[in-house]
Amino acid sequence: MPPFSSRLVVRNLVTATDAAPISFGVGAGECLALLGNRGGCLSAVADSLAGHRPLLDGNVEVGGIDVSGRPPLTRMCGLWSARDPLFAHLTVFGNLLFPLRVRGVGRADAHARARQAMALLGLDGMEEMFPAALDAQQTLRAGLARVLVSAPPVIVLDDPFAALSVDVRHAMRGFLGRLVRARDLCVVMTTCDREDALAMGERIGLFDGPDLLQVGTAADLFDRPACDRVATGFADANALTGRVATIDEDVAIVRLPGELTVQAMAAPGLEEDALCTVCVRPDRIATLFPARPGAMGMMAADDGEPAMLPAVLVDMRHMGSYIRMRLRLSNGKELLVRRAPLQIVCGVEPGRPALLAWQAAQAIAFPFRHEMR
Repeated sequence: MPPFSSRLVVRNLVTATDAAPISFGVGAGECLALLGNRGGCLSAVADSLAGHRPLLDGNVEVGGIDVSGRPPLTRMCGLWSARDPLFAHLTVFGNLLFPLRVRGVGRADAHARARQAMALLGLDGMEEMFPAALDAQQTLRAGLARVLVSAPPVIVLDDPFAALSVDVRHAMRGFLGRLVRARDLCVVMTTCDREDALAMGERIGLFDGPDLLQVGTAADLFDRPACDRVATGFADANALTGRVATIDEDVAIVRLPGELTVQAMAAPGLEEDALCTVCVRPDRIATLFPARPGAMGMMAADDGEPAMLPAVLVDMRHMGSYIRMRLRLSNGKELLVRRAPLQIVCGVEPGRPALLAWQAAQAIAFPFRHEMR
């Protein structure tokens, strides 16, 4: 089987009438994970790349060749999808031979390539088995082998781990990741599971419905979100609606309902006296549980920074690697906070007063989107 070294470039692709154009590129030895909240929208992108769905606009290039108008057979983008199962009447080996025979590959060459794909996917000894006798992991491996046997320059995987149990899912993530690197595969993988995207994607493209919000590394999406939808949808950030009081050297002072004040870095387009959405991740919020009730007043910092936010602990859950706390501000808004287990003091339980704060660099104030409530 020849090495996979081609590159995929997608420019201004439109897959549906209500979808904005999307663009991205994927190199050899890289997996781009397309993460979204609507599987149908992601499948539409996968089908468009592989030629099973006509493009409304834009173009798809593989290795510098425009394949936008080509049918699936010559598209150079192999698609794995649960919507295209193995042929039930053929053995595993027969399923691998089928795409080669369709392409006119000679019998000896086809058998050699099928055996190589079987070995590559760990399917030795299963040649004569029928799909009905395979478990979920074996079925996925056989489906991947059927795609790889034709040596397409680009592999498109449409939510490949959805049918797997948690332990098998973890094993297959590792296996497929090693395969991508070892064979220099150029892979686009769709998923609705953030853990899949984080485990597999060198880069991640985050979708909200049909809209591609941002493409970048996990660090980009966690620490440098392009908008509030990325911050809340990917990084689980808390979102607070307020009005910008001042902006000084990219730091915004924001007034929240209930006469509360917070700081955040000003995102592009933010203006003074305008509504905004302050996004702050649960792990970036400092939490203090004062031992004396009198300390619960609006405490101003010595350097004149905005006061800490008074809150009450509503719920606290041990999540294994962290403690998840839900705290209600004095204005009624609830925030999620994550703390390491060792940082929680004894005697902290629901109903306990608290003070919350964060540094300006730990939050971002985005221009307000009118559709938000």
